[in-house]
Amino acid sequence: MKKLILLCLVLLLSGCVEKEIIDDINIEVGVGYDLAEDPKDRYRGTVLFQEFQPDKSVINRTFSGSGKLRQDLLLEVTKQSSEPVVTGGLKVAVFGPEISRAGIYDLIDSFQRDASIGARVFVATSEGNAEDLMKGEYGTRGNSTYIYNLIHHNIEHRDIPKTNLHILANDYYQKGKDPSLPRIKKVSNNEVEIVGISLFKDDKEVDILPVKDMFFFKLLVDKYSEGNFDVELKKGKIAAVKSISSRHDIKISDNHASINIKIEGIIREYTGDELASEVVGAVQKNLEKKIEKECLRLLKQFQELGIDPIGLGQMKKSMQRDFDYKKWEDEYKRLGFDVKCNVKIEETGVIE
Repeated sequence: MKKLILLCLVLLLSGCVEKEIIDDINIEVGVGYDLAEDPKDRYRGTVLFQEFQPDKSVINRTFSGSGKLRQDLLLEVTKQSSEPVVTGGLKVAVFGPEISRAGIYDLIDSFQRDASIGARVFVATSEGNAEDLMKGEYGTRGNSTYIYNLIHHNIEHRDIPKTNLHILANDYYQKGKDPSLPRIKKVSNNEVEIVGISLFKDDKEVDILPVKDMFFFKLLVDKYSEGNFDVELKKGKIAAVKSISSRHDIKISDNHASINIKIEGIIREYTGDELASEVVGAVQKNLEKKIEKECLRLLKQFQELGIDPIGLGQMKKSMQRDFDYKKWEDEYKRLGFDVKCNVKIEETGVIE
């Protein structure tokens, strides 16, 4: 009986939803924000729409506007668009360098309050104006899908830690952890690439990790399920460790943090003559030393910047009932670190 009543309510309420014909609206699928040149405005936003053609090709269209609020930008764009603008399809939001350094809280807060914007939207920073990045022609499935897939597969298979709008907001609002975002760059009119990780203090970008540090950063803040890393050996030999899976364990005492990292991987390529057991042992040892050295360097770099993208403060808070965050900020400046890594090579190829 309850199921019948529920079914009747669903059928009745469904008639109250306003219907939209997809060909008669412009769905916002991507947006880029920069600081406005005119001091009376605050933001310059570039909204990306995708028009799907009968031959399955996609036309990218962008409209730009300025204003003090995100809603001002949408009103400006609506004046330029021949069809009504809706926001329910947003997939990526990109912040230019100046606005990233000035602070992105207001826009993130606006996203959070808009029920039509999903929590899985990818947020990134850009090297160069976000408006220029939005106006490229990337791939065959539209700019928004291209940038979304670029970030997604680098999270799944490469060196970007898991990220989306929900994680960004969570890191911002909870004390004891600072946000980080992938950084992308328009290389040419049809190419975008990952160029690093933007590190934030509250909502302001304070530093950028280059690509060479992204592998070690992800080991500290996330886990690998399918990573890759090239290990340098003696006499210029190189071994490519593939299919890396990792996990870390962090223990914090009053004035010390111990990070243990465990890695399993497979050697798929080796530039030497024979992949003997001695070579495999050297690969494991060299990779362990490299990870311990670079991760320790990153931890001290974060400490000097006064940021905590690892979330050590949040971990300490979960262990201590009367946690005092003000006191923790001073403790974090004097916190000691040690990093231990254990690498296990499980396979060395079909021939082995």
